[in-house]
Amino acid sequence: MTSTLCNLGWVRSLIMCAAVATASLANASDTLVRFSNGETISQADLSAYLEKRVDLRPTSRSAWGVQTVLREMAAVRVFSLEGKQVGVPHEEGREAQRFDDIYAQAVYAKLAPACTPPADEKASRQYFNDNPQAFRVPPMARLSRVILPASETVEGESAAAWLMKEAGDVAAGKKSFDDLTKQAEAVYKLDPQGDLGWITLFDEEASVLRVLASAKQGEMVGPLREGNFAYLFKVNEKREGRQLAWEEVALSVPARSVAYCRQEGANKVRSDLFAKYGVELDNAAIRAMFLKQTMAK
Repeated sequence: MTSTLCNLGWVRSLIMCAAVATASLANASDTLVRFSNGETISQADLSAYLEKRVDLRPTSRSAWGVQTVLREMAAVRVFSLEGKQVGVPHEEGREAQRFDDIYAQAVYAKLAPACTPPADEKASRQYFNDNPQAFRVPPMARLSRVILPASETVEGESAAAWLMKEAGDVAAGKKSFDDLTKQAEAVYKLDPQGDLGWITLFDEEASVLRVLASAKQGEMVGPLREGNFAYLFKVNEKREGRQLAWEEVALSVPARSVAYCRQEGANKVRSDLFAKYGVELDNAAIRAMFLKQTMAK
């Protein structure tokens, strides 16, 4: 068993969460996102956006999911703000919409970098040699997780100390990880406990994903600490990452190069605009929505 105490950093925004009970968003006005120009995104804005973006409603059923939706809303808004700066006209009748997905896409199309494939096989081979990151398959793992507030006391012990003791019992075969999950769920229900499904383990610095990427199938990782929470993970299944060989990708380099260019370009454009307009999510306010919902039950 791997037992490590470290800081998770921003991993909680990267790990895919299973759906939990939908938070009540209607008739709320608390600020969830702030911009440096004084604009905000409120719970009422979020509720209205989800009325028209039915595809995002399942995502909004967890705190992590709401963060994802709010980043999407913030991106739509900064593209709208930037559109005025670069002279992209609105469609008639849509000027008053703050979160206009169609307009945001038009602005992005103007800002996105041009992506062209290599001209021939020689250029493709050069691109392959110069951009190994575009041809790496990252490791994936099917993970189970226990999450508890670090300030929580369980059976007279701190959350981290209790998780350490319980992990020892699981490793010794005295109980299963599923049994531990059920115990934790009785204490904390704001985030999903247990099976998280398959997670891509991108190799990011200062991230628990780096730790999990080096773990073996069947191992436990933790307890780990991120901010106000303690975690324990189990790697149920593992698919190791690998670097693709030229022979495997020779014919697909042109298409892969364009796809990688567009992905990296989209990430950079959004990141640059978030910095320009000072986008900040209020994660405490987001989590408070789910806390209020739980207390109301």
